[in-house]
Amino acid sequence: MVTGRTLKEWGVFGALIVTMHWAYYKIQANPSLVQPHERQELFYMRWIKNAVPALKDFGVQEDPSKHAKHE
Repeated sequence: MVTGRTLKEWGVFGALIVTMHWAYYKIQANPSLVQPHERQELFYMRWIKNAVPALKDFGVQEDPSKHAKHE
């Protein structure tokens, strides 16, 4: 059974994750803080974009060779 306290904790945790995600991309989009050629996608967003190709046009546009697997 899920209690009211549990729901509040999940809500706070979810809000924290969303806020950190928003702040990261706000910083990445600011050219005075991060140069365009140095911008990076969050690791889980990179994974999601690889899994769902329709999302590749959203967010930070990276050079794919930057994250190629080393053999």
